[in-house]
Amino acid sequence: MTDQPQSQPSDQRRRQLETAAVILGLARPMVDDDAPLTADELRWIARRLVESLTDVLGIAAGRHHAPPKHGGGDRRNAPISSITRP
Repeated sequence: MTDQPQSQPSDQRRRQLETAAVILGLARPMVDDDAPLTADELRWIARRLVESLTDVLGIAAGRHHAPPKHGGGDRRNAPISSITRP
């Protein structure tokens, strides 16, 4: 991860996007309601998702796509009301 997305070579951006796709594939089954995960496993996938999302937002910023503001008016980026299971 870097704070200067404009300086990233295209092959590095491509690898970051490929890594994000792999991590997303790993995360999907981990969020199923019946997935028996430990707190350590949840923290691990959360860290990987945060790292990948940071990279993807950096790539978007490098392409002059401004990232949306947290909790924007369209509610797509609003905080989730509950992150625990009922």
